[in-house]
Amino acid sequence: MNLLTVNKDKCLRCGICVESCPACILELGSEGPECHVDRGCMSCGHCVAVCPVGALDNKYAPLAEMRPVTKPILDAETAYEFLRSRRSIRCFKPQPPTEEELTRLLDVCRYAPTATNSQSLYYIVLRNPEQIKQVADAVADWMEIEVANGSTNKRYYRNVLQKYREQGVDIIARQSPCLIFIVTKRLNGCGESSAEQCFAYANLFAPTIGLGTTIAGFISECGVKGYEPLREIVGVAPKMKIVGCLMVGYPKYKYKRMPERQHLKVEFR
Repeated sequence: MNLLTVNKDKCLRCGICVESCPACILELGSEGPECHVDRGCMSCGHCVAVCPVGALDNKYAPLAEMRPVTKPILDAETAYEFLRSRRSIRCFKPQPPTEEELTRLLDVCRYAPTATNSQSLYYIVLRNPEQIKQVADAVADWMEIEVANGSTNKRYYRNVLQKYREQGVDIIARQSPCLIFIVTKRLNGCGESSAEQCFAYANLFAPTIGLGTTIAGFISECGVKGYEPLREIVGVAPKMKIVGCLMVGYPKYKYKRMPERQHLKVEFR
C-alpha cells in the first residue's frame, strides 16, 4: 500500500493537504495529492484531517481511526476565564487519585504536540508514600552535592534544604500523594520540551476531573541531570532518561479568586 489513497471521485484538487503537510513531502498531481518520499511522513495525520471532503487516507494515520470535530470550540471569553482560573496546586488531600482518574489524565497527554510528532514519551506513576518520600530525600541529597560542588544555585538550594532537613517542611514533593514521571529514550534530544507540552495538557485538563497538579520543579531538575539514586528509586531503564515530573492529587483547598499578573510586556516590530 502506498502512503496515500485518494478517492478521485471526492478529491477537489484544492491542494489544502499539500500546503498543510509539515514535512513538505506532498505534491499536487493531476489526479490529486501525491507522495514520493514515503519515509519522510511524520504520521501527524494533518493531510487526512484537513481534507474538507474526506477524500484522503494515509496508511500511517488512517481516516477510519479519526473522529470528526463535532463540538464547538470554546468562545474566547470562556477560554480566557478557564485559563486564568487554573491554579498550581501544592496542597493535597492525603488519598491518591485512582488509577482510572490518572489514566484519563494521561490519555489526554497523548494529544499534546511532540517534536517531529515522535510521541516517544513514557509515564511512570508513583503512589506509594514511602517511595515518594525516598524521591524527596534523594533530591535533597542531590542538592547537598550541588551545594558542595559550588552550583550557581547553591544559595537557593541551601534555603530549600533548611526547610526540608531542619524544619521538616516538604518543599520538594509537597507531600503529594502521586508523582508522575515522564521518561524517554536517552537519544531523544527534544524530550524535555515534549514533556513540557504534555504536562501543559495535563495541567489544564486536571481541574475538569477534580484533580490538581503542578510541575515538581526540584524533582524534574534532579531527574534531568541524571542523578542515579533517583533513577533507581523510580525504576528508569538504562537506555531511558527522566525529562519531567508532575505532582498530582485532590486539591485540599478551593481558590475563590484569580490573582492578577504583571502587565503584558510586548513589542510589535
